[in-house]
Amino acid sequence: MAIEYSTAAVAPVHRFDYWSDVVCRHCIPAASRMLAEGPFDGALAVRHVGVVDIATMAAPLHHWSRESGHLRIRDDDDLWIACMRAGEGVLEQGGRQARLRAHGMVLYDAARPFQCTMAPQAIDLCRFPRRALLQRYPGAERMTALLLDDGKPAAAQLRALIAQAADIDFDGLRPGAAERFGSTLLDLLGLVLEFQADVQERPAERDLHARMSAYVQRYFLEPGLCLQTIADAHHVSTRTVTRAFARHGHTPMGMVWQLRLQASRQALAEGRARSVTEAAFDHGFSDVSHYSRAFRKAFGSAPHLLLRSR
Repeated sequence: MAIEYSTAAVAPVHRFDYWSDVVCRHCIPAASRMLAEGPFDGALAVRHVGVVDIATMAAPLHHWSRESGHLRIRDDDDLWIACMRAGEGVLEQGGRQARLRAHGMVLYDAARPFQCTMAPQAIDLCRFPRRALLQRYPGAERMTALLLDDGKPAAAQLRALIAQAADIDFDGLRPGAAERFGSTLLDLLGLVLEFQADVQERPAERDLHARMSAYVQRYFLEPGLCLQTIADAHHVSTRTVTRAFARHGHTPMGMVWQLRLQASRQALAEGRARSVTEAAFDHGFSDVSHYSRAFRKAFGSAPHLLLRSR
């Protein structure tokens, strides 16, 4: 079910302040200013699709500015995709500028300052968890404020699925449908970014990290997976493995445990794990208390709540 907001019932003099408060609360804290003349008519619908949040917005011309001071207001470190259905806008981040028109998509980073001016008749703003996205495509942070090429593989499919996810009533479907849809969006975005990159410009070490990440994603449920087995599989030292992952802001075993947590969460949501203990033991955790703490830290809620929601 979507949470919906509209300025229609707000006195015209207070509309933009109301709009700014709603968007900052559900999206990213930033400074805003109205650029269009006349009463501000805006609408926002927010829905949770598993690990992905989608905010669908329509509004007159206005401007957002996220500066270094806003980064300390709230710990927002996720990566976002803006998909313009109709309208136009300009996003600037990291010295680059992307012009959005109908069917345009751009990635941006909530952990860094950015500027955005837009007049969206309809735009989907999608929050993707940083760590999960970097596990699928480690170079994602370097691709912000670049207009995604709709002609590259999977890009058009991602855009279409985001639009569908924003319109689906998941409450009327089987339990776990939203979780599975969100995971599909996350996987597809990782694939899209992979095809967007220029493979010929990748350094050898980045390619090594990509191969090791793919290896971990394939074998993360194997009980014997450890730093040494990853190193042996790629004929390098454990130090080389550690350094390659560190340059991308994470550790190999951190990636393993995050993948196990995500798999356990999906098992709980889909009913394949009948208890928290079963979810923990089936996904490599030998201590249920430690598993519950790690789960809450990763997803913001206790694992047993997924059992209640089924």
